[in-house]
Amino acid sequence: MDPQERRRQILDRSAEIFARKGINATTIRDIAAAVGVHSGALYHYFPSKEAIVTELIREYIDDISGRCREVVARSLSPIERLEALAEIALDSNVQYHGATSIWRREGNYMRERLEAAGMADIADEMQHAWRRTIADGVAEGTLRADIDPGILQELLYDVLWQATRWHPGEPGEPMTELAHTIITVFVDGMRNRNE
Repeated sequence: MDPQERRRQILDRSAEIFARKGINATTIRDIAAAVGVHSGALYHYFPSKEAIVTELIREYIDDISGRCREVVARSLSPIERLEALAEIALDSNVQYHGATSIWRREGNYMRERLEAAGMADIADEMQHAWRRTIADGVAEGTLRADIDPGILQELLYDVLWQATRWHPGEPGEPMTELAHTIITVFVDGMRNRNE
């Protein structure tokens, strides 16, 4: 197996194990056994378990933040932007199942890894995109101003993170319809009563 393929295999198997057992409970020996190599061989690819975690999160964060930038750059209404951001979140839950599971389970540790790797600002891009989008919806009068936008944001996060548990998609399968449904349900409850 070529070094790039082996590296990918290590990342993929590690994500599965971290998601199942947690980072602290996972050993280099666990990862090596899952990949079918001796523990020492892993150090040819990654200097530590933390480096594996950091790389998993880097891939995840780079993809999500890039997609968020694309959405924000487009001329979309706040509701259309909410749907596009929701679709990104749902897609990433499927495509990066291990990383999102790790994040849900060990968010504080993940935040520390991001800060140590200098990725905190990039990781915050999605959160900022959500905040700006909700604020734009309130400012234009589409969304209600009497409900805390931060609460809407957190409710949406929770629903989007959990949705793929009961609606598991396949990598590459668009989550457009589910994103639309979730945003519609929330926005109709947030819509300005005077509209």
